[in-house]
Amino acid sequence: MTIYTRDVSRRSLLVYGGGGALITALGLTACTAEEESPDPFGGGGTDAMESPMLTELVEAGELPELAERLPTNPKVLEPLDGPGQFGGTLRYAQTDVNATAVLQSFANQGLLEWGWDANTPEESVAESWEVNEDNTVYTLTLREGLKWSDGEPFTTADVLFSMVDWLGNSTLMPAVPFWFANLDGTPLTAEAEDELTLTVTCNEPFALLPKYFCHPAVGYQFLKPRHYLEQFHGGLTDEATVLAEAQEAGFDSWDQLFADRDNLWTNPDRPTMGAYQVVEAANAQSGVGRLSRNPYFWKTDPDGRQLPYIDEMQIQVLQQDTMELRAANGDLDFLGNGLGYKAAQVLQQNAETNGYRMLRWRTSNDGLLAMCPNLSHQDEVLREIFLNRDFRIALSHAIDRDDINNTLMDGLGPIRQPNPTEGSDYYVEGGQNYLEYDVDKANELLDGIGLTLGSDGIRLRPDGAPLQVTAIFVEATDGVPRADALGMIQAAWAAVGIDLLIRPVDGTLASELRNGNDFDFDCTPHPSNDWDLEPVWFIPTSSGSHTAPGYGLWYNTGGTEGIEPPEEFQTLMDNWDALRSAATDEERIAAGQAIATQHDEEAYVIGIVGVPFQPVVVGVDVHNVRDDEPSLDFYHGREGVTKPAQVYFAEAAS
Repeated sequence: MTIYTRDVSRRSLLVYGGGGALITALGLTACTAEEESPDPFGGGGTDAMESPMLTELVEAGELPELAERLPTNPKVLEPLDGPGQFGGTLRYAQTDVNATAVLQSFANQGLLEWGWDANTPEESVAESWEVNEDNTVYTLTLREGLKWSDGEPFTTADVLFSMVDWLGNSTLMPAVPFWFANLDGTPLTAEAEDELTLTVTCNEPFALLPKYFCHPAVGYQFLKPRHYLEQFHGGLTDEATVLAEAQEAGFDSWDQLFADRDNLWTNPDRPTMGAYQVVEAANAQSGVGRLSRNPYFWKTDPDGRQLPYIDEMQIQVLQQDTMELRAANGDLDFLGNGLGYKAAQVLQQNAETNGYRMLRWRTSNDGLLAMCPNLSHQDEVLREIFLNRDFRIALSHAIDRDDINNTLMDGLGPIRQPNPTEGSDYYVEGGQNYLEYDVDKANELLDGIGLTLGSDGIRLRPDGAPLQVTAIFVEATDGVPRADALGMIQAAWAAVGIDLLIRPVDGTLASELRNGNDFDFDCTPHPSNDWDLEPVWFIPTSSGSHTAPGYGLWYNTGGTEGIEPPEEFQTLMDNWDALRSAATDEERIAAGQAIATQHDEEAYVIGIVGVPFQPVVVGVDVHNVRDDEPSLDFYHGREGVTKPAQVYFAEAAS
């Protein structure tokens, strides 16, 4: 049995002599021992154990003392550069009023969390965890004395509510998500020994489960406040009563009401375990949301000072160009997610003048823009063409990636196929085939599979119709301009007789088309690594697949719906099942490398070019932000990779 825990008594190697010493280190004027050291932070210097805004509430009798709000053994978070000051409002921005990424970045919460390496699971809400030898039974022990943001106790009853009454309820969850499902599609079994200890049992080995507990977009789903949400649950509260309330609120069913009340971003009344809670929800009218510190947050720095250091966050909802203009003006304090690579030059030019620095973080797997053919196409003629390996290889050779890179990425973008990179568990030698621009080779392959040229220069399908295909894409200005890239691919493919049409769609329609198996090509950034956290990119495990949604639906429904895949895709699925249920790391890695090898050889996805780096703006007075070029990616919480609870202002901002 493996036991995972951590020595929480660890202390910083840096010794700070109180607020005065830190002020000296920051380059401010130090005072002599006879002088009273001024505190520009309103009492929130490094001697304070909690934020002054909370001390005021304690003194007013509106909040318990700090010792009553913290668990018996808080999670200790080691600051990057040293302890910080309390206070300030961090200005942030996003382009979509409904986007919840800021909560996953700055208010992440989970039974486990990523370590600083953004790869190793470590304890979080759970103080320790154990797993048996074959990865089928996980035992998690919660911290004693944890409380929700409203002061109510957090216990295993909340975790069981999430795992049993939410994930295990067929009305709320018609299909159990892969991150909490046995291979037969049933939910994992969760049981509580007491208020602090629970076990999760899997029908087969599930070595990836700790990673899903850490995943910022998944981990918080296991932490639902039973005391608040059960009143909206038709299986726990009288269903007729809940339905009447749902209809009065404008919903058709009680599960819709439950989902609305469970939304951390739009419902400020929903308790949280994160560092911040929404106190004003952003909407189309206001364009601004506000987060405030959770007074019961369960992390401290090594000196026992309650985190987060920063009191509040202001979330501005802006158009892309406005957001980048405000960033360049120094009007945003810490932002990476959503900033466009094309804005990097302006951001860098204005950094010193406007009081910020621009960091160059890595993008999510290089943000690789790729062409995903629908290999489960409803049109059987197109499906047969797309399933022909030589067709995909020909289209890859027909793309002049150097031209696209020089035109759109100043020649700095990585050119490669979206296969695992060196350093990934699933990396295999090679993986970068069919990248050479070779029109003759492309024509030779297309001729070889019988796609003859018509009199107009467009190749003909076997049924005699012109070979015309459409690429759908969601335009995004925060990376490669997809319309521009597609325009260049359109011209390149026309030169070998493929008539490509370009169709911009919004995100909702793109999802509908994928789930309906109703598209030819999907042009989208495609990950190379960490795909075991979201397997649909490499294996069609659901109808959300970008390359074979019909096969994904077949897999997800056990063959009752969708299109039965050919043997090669069943091999992918079998290897995913082997990876997912591997009892050892060796077995897991071998299965993952088999998947990567198959992608390498078959070119199921056609890579184009990636983004060189992701610009991240950080105010000069914002400290404890890592500058080692971490990856700004979805799987690790974007800005959350720097553990923002320990980020602070050198001077309190308002």
